[in-house]
Amino acid sequence: MREWFWTFLAAVAVLVTVMIAMALGELLSDVANGRVPPGLIGLMMVLRIPEVLNNIVPLAVFIGVTWGLGRLYRDQEMAVMRASGFDWSKLLRPLFKLLLPIAAIMMVSSLYLAPRAAGYQEVRLEEAFRTASEWGLGTGQFHVLRGGDTVLYVESVEEDGRTLNNIFIQQRRDEREQVWIAKKGFYWLDEETGIRYLTLENGQITEGTPDALDFGIIRFSRNDLRLPQPEPRGFAEEIEARTSRGMLFSSEPEEIAELQFRVSPAIAVIVLGLLAVPLAHTAPREGRGGRIVLGLLAYVVYANVLYLGRVWIANGTIPPLVGLWWVHLLVLLIALVWLQRQGRLYGGSAK
Repeated sequence: MREWFWTFLAAVAVLVTVMIAMALGELLSDVANGRVPPGLIGLMMVLRIPEVLNNIVPLAVFIGVTWGLGRLYRDQEMAVMRASGFDWSKLLRPLFKLLLPIAAIMMVSSLYLAPRAAGYQEVRLEEAFRTASEWGLGTGQFHVLRGGDTVLYVESVEEDGRTLNNIFIQQRRDEREQVWIAKKGFYWLDEETGIRYLTLENGQITEGTPDALDFGIIRFSRNDLRLPQPEPRGFAEEIEARTSRGMLFSSEPEEIAELQFRVSPAIAVIVLGLLAVPLAHTAPREGRGGRIVLGLLAYVVYANVLYLGRVWIANGTIPPLVGLWWVHLLVLLIALVWLQRQGRLYGGSAK
C-alpha cells in the first residue's frame, strides 16, 4: 500500500502540472479574446483545480498500482511472496484500503466541489465585467474585442476604477472604420438592461474606408458608446455549474448525463485499480514499459467512451436508464475475469 500511495502521489503531481499548464494556455487565450478579465487569471486557475483532479486522479491511481506492482515483479518480490503461500485475495485487501478513500474524496469533489467552483467562476466573471478595472482596461494596453472588430486603448484609469483618461477606440463595421479619441471617459452599467457603456467627453470621431479619401470628422462634448457584451458561456459550462442536488431527480437527458458523469471518477478509481492488478503482471524477463503503454491505451479507451456516453445520453441515443453504467460494468467484468484467470494460472484465488 505504501508503494502504491507514493507512486500515486508522484503521478498526481506530474499530471496536475501538465493539466494546469494546459488550463493556463486556455485561460490566456480567453483573456486575449476578451472572454476573461486579466485580473481573474489566478482565481480561475485555483477554481479549476477540482475539475483537473477529477480528470487525472483515476489515471494517477491506475499508474500508481500498475507501477508499484510492476516493481514487485521486477525485483522478484512477488515470486517470493507466491512461493510463501501468498494469495491473490490478500492483495485486494490493501488495494481497497487505498482505493475506497480516494473514491470517497472523488465523490465529494465531483458532486460538490467542482460544481461550486464552476458556479463561483460564473459569478466572478459576471461581477468582473461590471467594473472597468477588473474587466481588464489596464493602462497602456490595447484590448481586442468582438473578434478584432473593436480595439480599445486607455492611457490611465483613476482610483475609482471607472474614470478613464486619453481613450482611443477603433471600430470596424462592414467596410467602414471609425476612430474615437477622447480626453476623458467613464465606465457605467445600465442596471435594467445589463448593457455596459463608455461615456466619452471632449473628443472626436473619424470615419471612413481604408481605400477611400472621403473621411468624416465629428467633434463632440459627450458621447455614449455601447461596449460589446461578454461572450455568453456555452451550455456545457452552464450545466457544469448546476448543483448535483438540483439535478438528482431531473428527467432532462442533459442533466442525467451530467450527473452520471460526475459520479464516474469515483467509480473509475475502483474499476481502474482492479484492472491495474492483472495488467501489472510481468514475466521475469519482461520490462514494465510495455505494460504501462497497454494500460494507458486501456485508460484512453475507457475515458473516451465515457465522454461519448455522456453525449449519447444527452442527445437521446442511449436511454438514461442504461446511461454510463454499461461502460463501468464492462471494464469491471474484464478486470474481474482477468483477475480470476490470472489467479488460476499462478496458483492463487482472485476472490
